[in-house]
Amino acid sequence: MKVAVVGMSLFGRSLAVGLARCGAEVIAIDSKLERVESVRDEVTLAVCLDATDERALRSQGVHEVDVLVASIGNDFEANQLLVMLAKEFGIARVIARAPSPRHAQILRKLGADDVILPEVEAAERAAKELLERRGP
Repeated sequence: MKVAVVGMSLFGRSLAVGLARCGAEVIAIDSKLERVESVRDEVTLAVCLDATDERALRSQGVHEVDVLVASIGNDFEANQLLVMLAKEFGIARVIARAPSPRHAQILRKLGADDVILPEVEAAERAAKELLERRGP
């Protein structure tokens, strides 16, 4: 499976490395060179580019991936544009990271097949684990 992960913050980097360790072909993308360099040895391809630039994405083969994960942390507009581009490319599965349920709703309307809300999902998991482990 060929996956592009865009945004190498903690979430994106962890996802890209985890996918690569499980055997996926991973293209890791970020606009900050230091983030790209930090993951270079752990993925198939690591590139520094503007993820809203259609030509730049095509030049790295992003239009040919099976899955694209849009996880640009602090730039929701860029994440939206990336989701739209991925759908225009015809990528089979587009997953987007959202900072809030409202943002998730917007990303779904733009064509994201799946939306991840890391903070919400982590809190729900923590609550469940806390209740399961409580003492007498």
